[in-house]
Amino acid sequence: MTITCKNCGHHFEGKFCSNCGQASNTQRLDFHFLGKHVLKQLLTVFDKGILYTSGQLITRPGNSIREYIDGKRVRHYAPLALLVTLAALYGVLYHFFHIVPFNEITPSPAEYKNVDAGMINDWLATHYSLATCLLLPVYTLGSFIAFRKQGYNFAEHLVLNAYLSSQRLLFRIATFPIFLVFNGTTFIRTLIWLYILSDVILLSWGYCQFFNRLKPAKALLLSLLSYLIFFSSMLILLEITLIVISRFLE
Repeated sequence: MTITCKNCGHHFEGKFCSNCGQASNTQRLDFHFLGKHVLKQLLTVFDKGILYTSGQLITRPGNSIREYIDGKRVRHYAPLALLVTLAALYGVLYHFFHIVPFNEITPSPAEYKNVDAGMINDWLATHYSLATCLLLPVYTLGSFIAFRKQGYNFAEHLVLNAYLSSQRLLFRIATFPIFLVFNGTTFIRTLIWLYILSDVILLSWGYCQFFNRLKPAKALLLSLLSYLIFFSSMLILLEITLIVISRFLE
């Protein structure tokens, strides 16, 4: 039976495309697929796919992610592997240059008086990759709820948000010198809010491209709803975590 390659459009027979090498079986993404491929690509950190995928995320994020989910995967670096790699790199910069984004803890301090800003800074400096990965399901929950009528399953939303999280990390790595200049100053809090604004803009850009069957205005509104769900969920989880830590330290 003749098969049309989803990556290059070449017609071939067999298990692999004779033109580009992509497998003929590009089943729908699910957690089995993610688990099978992430470890393999984690072990090839300097694979040329990182450069190609990073370039795509910078120039056409939503379109390239949709192509990956639809089966065009040969040249792409695996989403979770890319996220962990970039988060590890940013974590090294964060730790090496002693970035201090939190000078004090302001929300409801009486409820977790035993937790200080230094504790949070130290934890982030040594566990940045873990923190990034822990936030991924929260981002995914937001887009899965906001765009639930678009026909993508939770695993596909996880891939979408892993790539978009990588895009935001690329932006932060590129602008890290700005963070470094203002490290330890009062302007650092303003800079954090500017980064949050950039996150919203990049996320909305990616979602609007990815969900291109929607009208731009509707896609933008759903993107903002998705981020609102994420941000609200993150604040609730942070509040609960700080309270638990404070009571543990009593």
